[in-house]
Amino acid sequence: MYKVLCFVDDQQGRDVELLLPLIYHAERHLNCDVKFRFVWDIFAIYLEQPDMILLPNTVGSKWLFEVSKYAHEQNIPVFALISEGNFRTDGTFDYWGYNSDHEFYQEYVCLWSERTLDFFKNHLPDEAHKMVLTGATGFDRYKIYRFPSKEAFLQRKGLTQFKKVIGYAGWAFGKLHTEIGRQELKYFMKGKPGWMEWIEKQRSEVEIILRQLIEKNIDTLFILKVHPNETHPHITKESPNEMYQLKEYPNVLYIKNEEPIHDLISASDIWMGFETTTSIEAWMLNKETVLINPDPDFGRDFAYNGSAIAQTYEAVQSCIDEFYRDGEIGDFNTSEKVELRKTIIEETIGFDDGLNHLRAAHYLAESLKKTGERPKKRVFRFEYFLRSFNLHVGSLFYNRWLFLHLPKFKKTVWAFDRWKLKNIPVLKEKYYPFLDEFYKKKGLDDMDAQHGFWKEQ
Repeated sequence: MYKVLCFVDDQQGRDVELLLPLIYHAERHLNCDVKFRFVWDIFAIYLEQPDMILLPNTVGSKWLFEVSKYAHEQNIPVFALISEGNFRTDGTFDYWGYNSDHEFYQEYVCLWSERTLDFFKNHLPDEAHKMVLTGATGFDRYKIYRFPSKEAFLQRKGLTQFKKVIGYAGWAFGKLHTEIGRQELKYFMKGKPGWMEWIEKQRSEVEIILRQLIEKNIDTLFILKVHPNETHPHITKESPNEMYQLKEYPNVLYIKNEEPIHDLISASDIWMGFETTTSIEAWMLNKETVLINPDPDFGRDFAYNGSAIAQTYEAVQSCIDEFYRDGEIGDFNTSEKVELRKTIIEETIGFDDGLNHLRAAHYLAESLKKTGERPKKRVFRFEYFLRSFNLHVGSLFYNRWLFLHLPKFKKTVWAFDRWKLKNIPVLKEKYYPFLDEFYKKKGLDDMDAQHGFWKEQ
């Protein structure tokens, strides 16, 4: 039995969703005992000396990068996925992120698509042997799980008076109002003069369009979903975004992180956004998508071309009217858009067959074979000991209201709220039966069949 520690910074959301199908496979078929740990509990690596560390990524978070490096120092193999793998390959994407060493301390770099795989191999030839194609494991759930219907969702929320539901995925406009957020936007918008004024103008114009839609369609529920990375978790003050001023309307449901994105998409008739990769998730649930695009002079990700594009309130309203009148949006369903979406899926998430986690599991199995190659060694880091100590001891005295009112403590509220990761066992209990059913349906119940699947790829 391999002992695996999996580090995450939340008990739900994107990273947990992309890990769970892989962890299911590891537990069912690779003889692994996987335990979750909160990212601040990094000293657990020293104390528990696991056989392997499992991570959602090693570049999107300072904490996760530190986990990967600390495990490497102790000769413990690291297997990591990629949380945001639909990145630009035109040179504007900072693929190192929080990896300040510019060195991958993991066994493999799991890429979503051939496009990104080729990019990495060309730009990092010395690391090419680590680059592998797995597809995006987080998208597997759209082929495996069952999600609540619109009616079930409205019933749970006590909003059964609505028969029409439109969802909107927020952009990270709120980053404009924090120093760390502005630094991130500055890199993203590099080369665009007056980018701060441009972003604020776009935020305002999108808010105006959304307000008009909400006021003109009072019989429609608008689900407004805040971008999960709009603000860093330690920032407790909510930043103004394109939706914040609209949340008090009676036909608005303003959602931060309390609902999984797949449930919101499933409950919606139409899915909208400014620019969002959740459009691809919507396509996989057979939802039609509309992007609100006031200014076309913006270097958007190429995936936006798969949606209907609307620059004004009138254009968005026309799409909505057409959908509820005809059952579809003409601009979304052109033969050109249909074919384009197939290409976009291939070039962004790699595969849409629900088997990306199995592709990743092949390399996880190869990584497990390396667990005995180097003897483990304990490397004591006082800062990591102190961080874990403060987490465990501080939790004994944690009072959310009190910590929010203490300047030195309010930045830790997010960690104490999450660190026990109580929701993960709930999700496993919910999702594993779906995975059991999927494996049986695909004839992948045993390792021989899985090896056969891999040889066919």
